[in-house]
Amino acid sequence: MSSKRAMSLLAVVVLLGIAQTSLAASSKGNSEAGKKLYLESCQSCHGPTGKGDSDLAAYLTPPPANLAAKATQTKTDAQLRKIILEGRPGRAMASFDGAFEEAQLTDVIAYLRSLKP
Repeated sequence: MSSKRAMSLLAVVVLLGIAQTSLAASSKGNSEAGKKLYLESCQSCHGPTGKGDSDLAAYLTPPPANLAAKATQTKTDAQLRKIILEGRPGRAMASFDGAFEEAQLTDVIAYLRSLKP
């Protein structure tokens, strides 16, 4: 086998491994536990159903994200984790770094995945 072909095969194997890891990560977590955390920490801005329609949302510019929308649901778990932990500069989304233990953060993301557009 040529070295170029071997490198291509290795790249495919690595990419498949990354894809499987990403899919596996999204199936982890307890969405029911995540829902409780969401209702305690997130619903005041994102609303009880995650659609960005809380009473407070009318006062936020730009408004909170619709977490059930395709734009949010197509983000990777790593992207969602980063947004939750770091917040969104220039938006009302504050950092929640330190607010959740790792397992709780995984549960919140599992709940967000349960929201459908």
